Amino acid sequence: MPFVQSQGKLNQFFLLSQDLFFCIDFAGILLNVNPMFETLLGYSASEWIGKSCGKVVDPRDIPVIEEALARLQSQKKVTPFDVRALTAEGEMVWLEVTAAVGEHVIYVIARDISRRKAVEKQLLRNQRLFQIAGETALIGGWYVDMSERMPIWSNEVCRLHGVPDGFQPTIEEAIDFYTPSSRPRIRQVFEACCEQGISFDEELEIITRQDVRRWVRVIGKALRDELGEVIQVQGSTQDITERKATERQLTLLERSVESSTNGVVIVDAQQHDLPIVYVNAAFERITGYSRDTALGQNCRFLQGEETDPATLKKLRKGIYSQQEVHVVIRNHRRNGMPFWNDLYISPVRDATGAVTHFVGVQNDITAQREYQAQLRHNASHDALTGLPNRLLLDQRLAKGCLLAKRYHRYIAVLFVDLDDFKPINDMLGHDVGDHILIEVAKRLEKELRPWDTVARFGGDEFIVLLPDLAQEKDVLQVVERLLACLSAPYWYRDSELRITASMGIATNDGTISEPRQLLQRADLAMYKAKRQGRNTYQWYTDELNRKVSERVNLRHALQQAIEQSQFELHYQPQIHGPTGRVSGVEALIRWYHPERGNIPPGQFISLAEDTGQIMPISEWVLERACCDAVRLNASANMPVTMAVNISPMQFQRSGFLASIQRVLESSGLAPELLELELTEGVLMDSTEHAIQTLQDLRSLGVHIALDDFGTGFSSLSYLKRLPINKLKIDRSFVRDVVNDSRDAAIVDGVVTMAAKLGLEVLIEGVETAEQYAYLNAHYSTYFQGFYFARPMPLSDIRAFLHQSPYPVSDSEPHST
Repeated sequence: MPFVQSQGKLNQFFLLSQDLFFCIDFAGILLNVNPMFETLLGYSASEWIGKSCGKVVDPRDIPVIEEALARLQSQKKVTPFDVRALTAEGEMVWLEVTAAVGEHVIYVIARDISRRKAVEKQLLRNQRLFQIAGETALIGGWYVDMSERMPIWSNEVCRLHGVPDGFQPTIEEAIDFYTPSSRPRIRQVFEACCEQGISFDEELEIITRQDVRRWVRVIGKALRDELGEVIQVQGSTQDITERKATERQLTLLERSVESSTNGVVIVDAQQHDLPIVYVNAAFERITGYSRDTALGQNCRFLQGEETDPATLKKLRKGIYSQQEVHVVIRNHRRNGMPFWNDLYISPVRDATGAVTHFVGVQNDITAQREYQAQLRHNASHDALTGLPNRLLLDQRLAKGCLLAKRYHRYIAVLFVDLDDFKPINDMLGHDVGDHILIEVAKRLEKELRPWDTVARFGGDEFIVLLPDLAQEKDVLQVVERLLACLSAPYWYRDSELRITASMGIATNDGTISEPRQLLQRADLAMYKAKRQGRNTYQWYTDELNRKVSERVNLRHALQQAIEQSQFELHYQPQIHGPTGRVSGVEALIRWYHPERGNIPPGQFISLAEDTGQIMPISEWVLERACCDAVRLNASANMPVTMAVNISPMQFQRSGFLASIQRVLESSGLAPELLELELTEGVLMDSTEHAIQTLQDLRSLGVHIALDDFGTGFSSLSYLKRLPINKLKIDRSFVRDVVNDSRDAAIVDGVVTMAAKLGLEVLIEGVETAEQYAYLNAHYSTYFQGFYFARPMPLSDIRAFLHQSPYPVSDSEPHST
């Protein structure tokens, strides 16, 4: 080993070296030492010359010395090795020993590495601590030397990336582990740290070799040399996937709570008075209180003096027992307005089961409550007038009857129906009609006592309920006031309107079995008031009820008669006065009921007209009469006209003309042998249309007779325009024509007027020889009545047609 080139240089190196420099023989005996030996170890050189060098070596390292001496004795090289030496004070010094063989000696250089060894020990200790921390906290370490620019990863970093321990990627390979969206950011911050020494702390997403996505937290900082140059970037990588998932869940929950339409309140259960620690945006919106104002307060600040004590008791009991509780409580907003709070409260427990908080979820159900209240009101009140409707009326009627019975008082029901209200709606519009109805409701309520009831029954019908009357007659004072107030003028947009009402009265002392019967009775009485001229009242009576019951039963029986064909036609002859021959017959309906027997037309025709049942009856009569007319004329010596009564409803229905044509075609009857008898009622509505229809009938060849002339109200100005063939003078003018000059004058006037208008005349109701003799002597016209024959079936009228003519002179009446 060429430590020295000459003795002079050796001496200089020996004396000035900062390392231990000594010579030993092959047995390890010290031959010479330099001054640093004394300085570093504290031993006197003279004391140690001739002694074994192993005396200064820690006993633990004697085997190392012995092994080195053995190799040197065998002329083998020895690599530098470390041993521990003991100073004179007993302290331990680490020495790095380099030994080489000279001429019969061994040259030894020992360098003090105690500081390095201390640093290495500390590094090993720190490395172990870091390893333990990394393995425990799942944090991996890494560094990149700027000279090599090769990342060095710890085992934890390798595990996070799904690669084997000891894996050493390039910088680009390390960056490629990050997701495409994260790569630009990690490259940016890493380069900034390498070039400018800027530390970074990022949360980014990586993709492992197994295509598993993980979130990691990457921290990096720069190490600089004494000149400030960055020589290394080191840092850590931590798996935060679970934390990210938790954060996402917490964020989702927080956003859900914040965006919830329900208010959320959290109070601290472990603090006095349960202060609010959190409210969401919906709470602020519902209550009007800001978050800052609400925090720290008890929720009772939302309550008011009128809060239901029972609800508060239930709420406090649930909180005290730390149980879930649900209440609907009346709270107040910041502006003082009350609102209904549908409140659910639940306790929040920690891992030990202790309640730490209470969570309250509030729902503003004010609109729902108001809507439900409106529904309840609408269910029992009329939408237009706000009056009670039938449902509420039934309840109050039942209660009124019960109280009347209990306290021996009377209850009265007034059925109020406005007179001629429909024309107001039809002509002026429903806005005006609604205004009238609202005003009527107000007037009725104004005239009644607080405990009375006025209800809208439907359309223009109202019910007034008067409970607690001492006597039945007490109701009359109320009725008179109501009629007077309803008949007063109504004003709508500066226009005056007039309307009256008809009232029916029904009373009871509570003994009635079914309260609604009072309504039915008052309704019947009201219709009687209508028939009495309107703008008046009528009491319900048993006789009225009997008549109405009969009418209802008769209507039912009439429908059965239509369905079961219980009708038949009888025919009454019409006599031509000058010749005494039968010129025609009138078809008259007869109804023989299986149980009631014969029911006269006067009892059911008007009912059929009211109910509309007259239509199928009229159609049947027309068809049967036309068919029978064909049979009669087939065996008659002279043409016989068939007269058929037509109801106003039938005449005014669309398709009437077509129905006449259809019947004539199907029966084969010649149009001139059909005579339609109409009353003046056909002219009451749409006179021009009626005249046009009559003209169309005349165009068909059908004859038209105006029945019951003189008893109606049509103007004579229409008579000159009517395309009719015949006038039938009503029997009411014939009954006393022989003895009453006024009846005689009317008959004479009608016959004369008809003659001048070119119309035929038929005088009805001729029942005696005197009547016939008088009329036949004065007028050359047609007659009909019991004097000639009563109405008879088809078989009988056939035989009647073959009898001799009636004598034109006075004679005994022909027996029928």
